[in-house]
Amino acid sequence: MTVSSFRSPAPPVRYSWETRWLHWLTAVLVVEQFTVGQVAWHLLDRGLPLRAFLVVTHTSLGVLLAAVFVTRIAWGMTGGRAIRFPVVTFQERIARSVHRLLYLLLGGEIVFGYMARWSTGRPVIAFGIPISSPFPVLIRGTHSFFSWLHHWNAWLLLVVAAFHAGAGLYHLFVYRDRVFQRMLP
Repeated sequence: MTVSSFRSPAPPVRYSWETRWLHWLTAVLVVEQFTVGQVAWHLLDRGLPLRAFLVVTHTSLGVLLAAVFVTRIAWGMTGGRAIRFPVVTFQERIARSVHRLLYLLLGGEIVFGYMARWSTGRPVIAFGIPISSPFPVLIRGTHSFFSWLHHWNAWLLLVVAAFHAGAGLYHLFVYRDRVFQRMLP
């Protein structure tokens, strides 16, 4: 028997189409949500029709992002059809930690957004459909607290996501190890 017959099979070249689709849909929605949220709440005056439209867009697509997030969690828990690698190197441990941090930040962002809206007693409006709060109106100051968390967590999420994207580009242009290509649509 030769040495090559003892090697494990080569890992798949790409992630499944479902995994890639969920990844890129999440990325697009996160960037869109951040951009719309920053414009709607920080650059436009209250009462402008464009601001009202952007707020409704932000909440509607936020609900869509929450659905995609839950789908990603379920997909991952069922094993999905992702590429499974044993964690060996320090770099691989960092990559897994960053992925876990992204999930944690995204989940927190979704919860903080819902709580910021619901803390005022208003429903989250998604594509014209109200999603009422399961909680009674919360104590005074709760809205400011959840809005603050939602705002700063969004910035932290964007920074970590930019680091994640930069690492992918580093693999593409410096390492040239085809890690980036595994996630291309």
